[in-house]
Amino acid sequence: MHEKVNKAVSAFSARLHEIYGEDFLALVLYGSAAGNAYRADVSDINVLIILEKNCAGNVFKLGKTAQTTLRKYRIAPFIMTRSEFVSALDVFPLEFCDILDRHTVVHGDTKILDISISRNNLRHEIEEKLRGTVNDIHGMILAAQGNEKILSKFLAGWSGMGGILFRGLLRLKGKDISGLDAQAIIGETEKAYGVPLESFAMLNELRHNKKPLTIAASAFADTILEPLNALIRIVDAMDGGAA
Repeated sequence: MHEKVNKAVSAFSARLHEIYGEDFLALVLYGSAAGNAYRADVSDINVLIILEKNCAGNVFKLGKTAQTTLRKYRIAPFIMTRSEFVSALDVFPLEFCDILDRHTVVHGDTKILDISISRNNLRHEIEEKLRGTVNDIHGMILAAQGNEKILSKFLAGWSGMGGILFRGLLRLKGKDISGLDAQAIIGETEKAYGVPLESFAMLNELRHNKKPLTIAASAFADTILEPLNALIRIVDAMDGGAA
């Protein structure tokens, strides 16, 4: 675990113990911070918090007492009660698959993640996310108000979402994605679906290495929208299949 991640989860876990006591069942680190893709001051630290019971007052208190820790370490908490966690498997399959693939249980029983994900629910959410992404990009283009630099910045900020979608698309094909970095995920998705994804590799470089686009952002947006729409057509035509 990266030193900064270790400090972050230790500090945050202490706050959770103080506020929730015995209701604090589990703290699960997932995403890039649980693997080898974490980049300090660039990557978020994603954590799943599972509680026996919860109330708005405790969440308010957590925000007040942990605000410095949350901001300093870019911690992105996903807070759920045990019953919410179990009942939400059908509506958050993409997120839970991501958690299962790369995670470390910082606090609690590791068996709390003994869950199964329906392929049909996964297919449905991936299609919903793909369609939502197309709509988001249209919104970015509109919000840029004709400014290419602003649009480029919007696209760079969004590009992390692409990784979640591509990992989900590979899972939908039954592919093993363990050990694959962001660029390899893009390449494997391209091979699995037969859709050119070079633009997403460029976006990844833009986001992580600040490598500027070689064409106008407005023209580049079309090279993102075309493969997204192609993937939507493919996923829409898929049979949900068994879990």
